[in-house]
Amino acid sequence: MDFADVGRILLRRWPITAPLMLLTVAAVAWAMLGVPQQAKVTGHVTLLPQREQYSPAIGDTVTQNPWNPVTLADVIEVRLSSAALAEDLFERGYRGEWTVSVINTGAAIIAIEVLADTETEAHRIIDVLDDLIGEEVVTRQESFGLADGAKITAVPLSDADLVERDNSQRRRIAVIAAGAGLVTTVAAAGLAEWLSRRRRRAAAGY
Repeated sequence: MDFADVGRILLRRWPITAPLMLLTVAAVAWAMLGVPQQAKVTGHVTLLPQREQYSPAIGDTVTQNPWNPVTLADVIEVRLSSAALAEDLFERGYRGEWTVSVINTGAAIIAIEVLADTETEAHRIIDVLDDLIGEEVVTRQESFGLADGAKITAVPLSDADLVERDNSQRRRIAVIAAGAGLVTTVAAAGLAEWLSRRRRRAAAGY
């Protein structure tokens, strides 16, 4: 059976397929118009390198920082992307999804893209992740006994947050509704066709 055969069955069983197709169209329309848009907010935190003007006093023991902004940012990216952190924040009432990436511009910029039902919730997640970045920067360096001038510092760029409306959830639900409707319609038409042929064969004595 090819697509032409399926099309002929759908047309022949239009009393069944027409209502199902209308329901499918209605479900897709509801998904595209009725499902709320989500908010996508991208926040940024830059890791500043050790101060260039830092110079130890004569006779001081100098401890070199084993981190540079990029390597430290890479480690933090792994922490922020972990399933354990996502589960912990979910249990604390944060509702959203996020992805983390590192932009290397000499200093390192950590970009956090959050998808949530509301802009307020997305900003809540950005704020808590900014705090975690600050804690990680301090924790990863504190065991080395570094002078302040030798430390990498984290600076959230809250004025650089990018806010967008996201329709990916709408599209995902619309695709699911269309697929489910099409499968149901074809299955119903196929079942009706099979039952009809079975009755005809029974009437003919087969």
